[in-house]
Amino acid sequence: MPSFDDVWTDKMYTGIEHIDEHHKRLVHLLIDAFNLVEAGGSAERVREIVAELVSYTKYHFAAEERLMLEIKYPRLAEQRMAHQWFVKELNEHFLTLSSADGTLPAQIFVFLRDWYADHILKHDSDIGTFMRAEEERKGPRKSGS
Repeated sequence: MPSFDDVWTDKMYTGIEHIDEHHKRLVHLLIDAFNLVEAGGSAERVREIVAELVSYTKYHFAAEERLMLEIKYPRLAEQRMAHQWFVKELNEHFLTLSSADGTLPAQIFVFLRDWYADHILKHDSDIGTFMRAEEERKGPRKSGS
């Protein structure tokens, strides 16, 4: 059974605390769903975790996109397209497979694990890099401003 440490690495930290917490929550939900299936857990409980994973993914994407808009992140449109594609995949494949009989096939787990890891490492970490560069460029904030 996979554990959190099988998926999460320190390289996945973006340096944006609330985004990092979201990412960790998503990884935990994914692992919980897969491990429950592997342990022979109830189909109803698996569906509950899957529904929470999908819901939290949408919540996270919205929060991340608000942040990117706020900081004027130059690749917001690219990120938004990736998020939309992934939500479509969740809806078309993951929910369909999981809701039918409560199973979470290994290939779906691998797809999700790889997508989250790849997206965090290649795209979301860049948001943190951009934020830090912008903060350095602007310099320290003066009190009262």
